[in-house]
Amino acid sequence: MQTAKNTPHSFKALVAANRAAGRLAEPVAPEPKKRMEQTGMRLWPEELSQARELAASEDRSAASFMRRIYLRGLEGYLAERGAGTATQ
Repeated sequence: MQTAKNTPHSFKALVAANRAAGRLAEPVAPEPKKRMEQTGMRLWPEELSQARELAASEDRSAASFMRRIYLRGLEGYLAERGAGTATQ
């Protein structure tokens, strides 16, 4: 039968020992990620139904489909104004 070691170490003690020996760097906070913001879009019921049907036919969520259509429309709008392409 095996016996436990006589010198149990806590996790905190092991971390402190490794930091002191230079084998463990200080933790670094993760950089915040860009997040999309929810916005409201008003559509007539027929327009919303059509958007949902088209989204389903492409195996997309309605929100993903509408964002894609918005970006395509924005690109065309900016091209008409001579502002170049849209940035994401």
